[in-house]
Amino acid sequence: MKTLYEYATEVMLVSIDKYLDVVKKTSNFTAFPPESLNDADARDMILAGKSLLVLDYSPEECARELERVSSIKFDIEKGVSYYVYKHARKHIQSLIEKAKEVSENFSCVSPNTIHTHPYLLPIWIAALAIGSKSNFKAIFGSADDHYISQPAAQRVSNYANDFFKEHTISVVEITERVERTLEGIVRDLVGRVLFESIVENALVKAEVPFMSESEYDGIEGVVYKFRADFVIPDNNNPLAFIEVRKSSSRHASLYAKDKMFGSINWKGKHENLLGIIVTEGAWTNETLATMSKVFDYVVPLSDVETLAKNIKKYLEGDNSILKWIIHFSIDENPNANI
Repeated sequence: MKTLYEYATEVMLVSIDKYLDVVKKTSNFTAFPPESLNDADARDMILAGKSLLVLDYSPEECARELERVSSIKFDIEKGVSYYVYKHARKHIQSLIEKAKEVSENFSCVSPNTIHTHPYLLPIWIAALAIGSKSNFKAIFGSADDHYISQPAAQRVSNYANDFFKEHTISVVEITERVERTLEGIVRDLVGRVLFESIVENALVKAEVPFMSESEYDGIEGVVYKFRADFVIPDNNNPLAFIEVRKSSSRHASLYAKDKMFGSINWKGKHENLLGIIVTEGAWTNETLATMSKVFDYVVPLSDVETLAKNIKKYLEGDNSILKWIIHFSIDENPNANI
């Protein structure tokens, strides 16, 4: 059986594919022809992304509802996450049922069962009211949802069997606690998978060659070498880099400082390097304006297809697209006596 994270990741990838299909059929959510609303998953995604109640509408009813709120912008995270939550919640129930089965309805559980069913870790954490995976590891030792050591499994079994004798285990409470775990997983997948997948799709569509973060070891900078989310065309001949970042108004300034130094570090080393940050979330206007003095492009996720076309033009020789040339070097003082 898959771990909750593995299952949610698979469903997120399916949801992203559905999202990209809906983008094409709706001209990026600006028009909703009848054929775009024939699929129930597409209707659910559009309604959720428009912050509407997801009800069992017919295509015609859905179209009328969307017409009623045409001023509301489509929220990518809400729309794509809806499908993930819907299916991952079913998987949570499957995990709970398996845990009930192997623990005789939460009455006793053997060390070997704990050891051989590590994917049930979120259920044991919730059933035993531990609070978090880090607390669980602090109490019992080496454990994650891929591997629980034999000594840790023995300690979990001893603790669980005593706990089960003294407490009535509520499936409703387990579900609520694991739901919080799922929320953290979805937030992680949104930041790590969803937004980057949308950017990647736009680059592929525009026939822009690139390497994603996992495919190279870093871009040389003035101070140090590290990786951007995308480098174009590759890290040995970098002509552009893209950072994809979601923020909140609370953390915008902190994130901006980090990303701006990265841009200065790389652009100071490579004079013709195009610096791009794709933003999502509640960035403040002041922070975006500040980043625009370091990055050549500061664009929202909704504009990535236009961005990809401009990058293609730059690769073909349109140097007017490069806004900033940064002169940044660190030289040793020849008179230093240290």
